[in-house]
Amino acid sequence: MKYHKYHAIVINRRNIKDADRFLTLYTLESGKVDVYARSVRSLKSKRLASLDLFTHISCEAIEKNDRLTLTHVDLLHTHQDSKTSLANISRLFHIGELVDKLTPDGDPHPEVYNLLLTALTHLHRFDTPEYLNRFKKKLLTELGFDPDPANLDEYIDSLLFRPLRTNNILLYIS
Repeated sequence: MKYHKYHAIVINRRNIKDADRFLTLYTLESGKVDVYARSVRSLKSKRLASLDLFTHISCEAIEKNDRLTLTHVDLLHTHQDSKTSLANISRLFHIGELVDKLTPDGDPHPEVYNLLLTALTHLHRFDTPEYLNRFKKKLLTELGFDPDPANLDEYIDSLLFRPLRTNNILLYIS
C-alpha cells in the first residue's frame, strides 16, 4: 500500500454505483490521475462540495491493487466567480476537456497545472473568445506541440481520436 499527497484540480468525474465516483484530477506532482472516491455522493458526505468540478484541492490517496482511493480532501479554492454565467461554465468544460484529452496519465507537467490554475482563477474577468484561444495555444506549446494559429480547433481535433464534445456546446452559446 502506497500513500500519495496531491495538490489537484478536479477536471472530470464519473458516477459509479449509488454513492461512489471516479474523479480525474490534474495534479502538480503526478499530472493527470484517476482516483476512486468512495461514498462521496451520499447525503452525509463531508467531501461532496470539495470534489465539485474545477475545484482546487489538497488531497491524500492510497494506492492499492493499481487503483488510487481518495482518503482525505481539503478545499483550497472553489473558483465560484468563474461559474456564474452559462458562457463561463461552457468555457470551463472546454478547458477541462482539453486538459483531460491532451495530457497523458501520470506524466507531470507543472507548467500545465499552473496554466490550468491561472485560467480557472481569471476566467470570470475575460468574456472574449480570444482568452480561450490563448489558453489553447499555451497548452499546446507546453505539451510540445506547434499550434497552427490559423486553424487551432482543427489542429486539436487532428491530435485526438474523436472530436471534442464541448466544441458543439460553444457554438450554441457564442
